[in-house]
Amino acid sequence: MVSEFDLPCTDCDQQLVRTEVASSTGDELTVAECPTCGSRYYPESALEQV
Repeated sequence: MVSEFDLPCTDCDQQLVRTEVASSTGDELTVAECPTCGSRYYPESALEQV
């Protein structure tokens, strides 16, 4: 199964990296983030926690 981490950024076509961000509940969520333009992509597992 392809995940957000396997795909390039849709804004600038660069490789995405895993990063941790805090949710509104204070939990840490793993998201795919573009180090070039800062776009974030939320895997299904992160959305289930929100």
